Amino acid sequence: MRLAVFASIGVTLLAGTVKADLPPGPGRAVVERVCSQCHSANRVATLHQDKQAWENTISKMAQMGAQGSEQDFYTILAYVTKNFGPLVNVNKATAGVLESRLGLTEPEAEAIVQYRSKKGDFKTLNDLRKVPGLDFKKIEAKKSSIVFGAP
Repeated sequence: MRLAVFASIGVTLLAGTVKADLPPGPGRAVVERVCSQCHSANRVATLHQDKQAWENTISKMAQMGAQGSEQDFYTILAYVTKNFGPLVNVNKATAGVLESRLGLTEPEAEAIVQYRSKKGDFKTLNDLRKVPGLDFKKIEAKKSSIVFGAP
């Protein structure tokens, strides 16, 4: 695994300023502490990559001098993969993708697919409010991961 490069770097940890609202969850504090040494969290929040691409990005940052322990970098990988993975096209995604990537229940994901099949493509987040049985708070929480056309 490419993350092995992390073992060769120092473990000095410096506090930085974070200028983005990162989603809550395990790993957020580590991302804030390590990643904000060199750039704002906005940079992290704008990327939507799969696990391999995130691993490459984190390895590159470590090689450029990002300071953290090997465990810090594994924690960052888990956090960014979960919160800033590939964008989800709600007009093309299967129920399984909607469930796993947007944190929906199986019935909520199925409801989106059924509604889309009957009413046509969604154009805005507000269109998703019309889906019966969907907890829209979950959609709002993941809105930065949602697109309505080809990502």
